Amino acid sequence: MTSIPSRVRRGSVPGVVPGTLLALLMSATALAQDAHYTTRQFGNRAWLLGGAFVGNPNDISAVYYNPGALALLGAPELELTGSVYEYTRLKVQDGQGEGKDLSDSNVDVLPSLIAGSLRFGFLGKSRMAYSLLTRQGFSYSLQSRGTRTGTDLAGVRGLDMLSTDVRLDQTVSEFWTGVSWAYPVTEHLGLGLTPFVATRHHELRFQTQAQGSGAAGQQLLATLGRDLEFDHVRVLLKLGASYQHGPWALGLSVTTPSLALWGRGSVGFERAVQSQGVDTNAPAAVFDFQEDLPAHFRNSWAAAFGVSRSFGDSTAVYASVEGYARVSSITLVDAQPIVPRDTTESIDGDYAFALKPVLNGALGVEQALGDRVRVYLSGHTDFSALEQTQSTNALVGGWDLYHAASGIHFVLGRSRFTLGGDLAWGNKQTTRFAETLQQLGLSTPMRAQDVHFFQATLLVGASFSFKDTRSTSGKGSVEEAPTADSP
Repeated sequence: MTSIPSRVRRGSVPGVVPGTLLALLMSATALAQDAHYTTRQFGNRAWLLGGAFVGNPNDISAVYYNPGALALLGAPELELTGSVYEYTRLKVQDGQGEGKDLSDSNVDVLPSLIAGSLRFGFLGKSRMAYSLLTRQGFSYSLQSRGTRTGTDLAGVRGLDMLSTDVRLDQTVSEFWTGVSWAYPVTEHLGLGLTPFVATRHHELRFQTQAQGSGAAGQQLLATLGRDLEFDHVRVLLKLGASYQHGPWALGLSVTTPSLALWGRGSVGFERAVQSQGVDTNAPAAVFDFQEDLPAHFRNSWAAAFGVSRSFGDSTAVYASVEGYARVSSITLVDAQPIVPRDTTESIDGDYAFALKPVLNGALGVEQALGDRVRVYLSGHTDFSALEQTQSTNALVGGWDLYHAASGIHFVLGRSRFTLGGDLAWGNKQTTRFAETLQQLGLSTPMRAQDVHFFQATLLVGASFSFKDTRSTSGKGSVEEAPTADSP
């Protein structure tokens, strides 16, 4: 979260301890990974292969990665990727002052994907499936309290004691619900599409309170807070084609920009400074709340290409690349300018959202250990799409991430189970948050800090196969016991 730009003179607003606020903002918002596309995968084997199988997903997760491959699946199935345990740790070097690092960790249990086949007699050779996936989901509350002594604290002359209370609450949930249709054009070529309805709920609240005093009886009480909340519904479409012949598989998928159906939101901004015997040149008090405002959100074009190659019955290699187009700056919530009473100051209460073009790649290997066990190893990039904006930017995840995943996929009866993990790491040096504090009028000696991010994800999932009463050619097929690589 960045500041609300205004025409307040630098150094005019007393506030919190700069290092503490700076580090809190960086660590809290980094957990969101709000400017990344591939932090999470959708499907059991998808996690273990880093989403690399656009050419031939070979399971029901084709509804997301390539709907065309759904037409070539051998048997209907139900997949539950419902137990994803995610541990996140972020360290800000010198986040609490020189030689004092700030670290924060968080543990989440996240649903990922529920998908299954739909069987209707009128479909003929066509295939249909349903899916519900959690595209984004996190909720947390961070608070920092402290007391500091010194000279001219927060840039206020004579202030030698300052206590602060800083709190950041954020909740984001985005769910995609889709119904897929696929058709086998030939024995080796499948085409398909998945229309998704995406619903997003976003809350962001930031509050800080500072209370200070001086040896000559100076007194200071300052509060600053702002909040954002909006709900949005949109539709988008995934198109896919998969060609599978012999040991090779090729795939192409395209994601269309979204079309907004509905969106409403609210914003609030509070600022108040009371002082005695302190020359703060404080700005005017503000209490502004705007509700039932139009809200906007959208995603861009995206295209993915994947290829896979099997070597005998034991080894398969998967690779894919996916590019995402730019999302030009949009205003999330249409707020009116805020003008404090009896002043000419104008505060822009809008929140901006923008993403730059980005290209990510993934590479995975699948190795059979007998008929019923397969092991996986993969890596993929997760580059940030953060784009700078003139208005308040609602995104902060500006660090590039790298992922490595591994695990096993095994068969028990007619069901398949997955156990594995994913590690992600990245770092970046940034000056953005120091600039943010200066825009708010808070002085800080810090110009740049190193941010180190680490995330560990544990996956426990299951897939359940059902009897296939027909083949893709429309002829009946014999039910067979599944193997580790059979869909």
